[in-house]
Amino acid sequence: METPPVEPDLVSPWRRSVWLYGLRTPFSLVFVGWMTLAEVMSPKFSLEIYFYSLLAVFLGLVVGAHYIDIGSSREKFSPFFPNIPAGMLWVGILTVVAGGLVGVYMALRWNPVFIVFVVVEGLAAVAYPREKPKAVHSYPGFGLTWGTIPFVAAYFIQSGTLTLLALAVAIFVGVSVVMMHHLAIMSRDSPGWKDALYLLGLYRYSVYLVALVAFAGKVLGI
Repeated sequence: METPPVEPDLVSPWRRSVWLYGLRTPFSLVFVGWMTLAEVMSPKFSLEIYFYSLLAVFLGLVVGAHYIDIGSSREKFSPFFPNIPAGMLWVGILTVVAGGLVGVYMALRWNPVFIVFVVVEGLAAVAYPREKPKAVHSYPGFGLTWGTIPFVAAYFIQSGTLTLLALAVAIFVGVSVVMMHHLAIMSRDSPGWKDALYLLGLYRYSVYLVALVAFAGKVLGI
């Protein structure tokens, strides 16, 4: 009899090492996809800014926040990774700091107001996985700090301004990542877990495709 997965991304090759699993791939790439769409939506677009944004997001939200999550909840993950390094939490914290420093550099170089987004997301990268305060570790908190705010930040650092269209899409992105989060929970807790896994995959690949097509269109000017 088939059983639902404990986590939808606790599969090979990612489960071979806790350091690999900590990247929470491929689902963390969804956030990269939405960030990409935000930046190419901007009327002004710089590849240099985009690559700095990728570095900041990778360090702070992909590596840092997830390593903090595992390092703060070693007992939860120990059945799958019995030898979780004690220093994983500190690696996560240092990586969040590194991502924050990249963000500060971007703010100083391109737009000082961007520092507001750096501070908010830097705090969220630590607070959400540690579940302190509880308000951050909630569906609204997840939607804001892993969807809406990063999208707005990515658009802003490219354009230097905000539009109602960008804000509207950012709200949609926040709601959609909450739905993704809930589907991940359903994939292990619901009798319809196979449907949840299917919808998770459909959502994930749809975001990838949208981001890739939009990025190609921006770079190629079509």
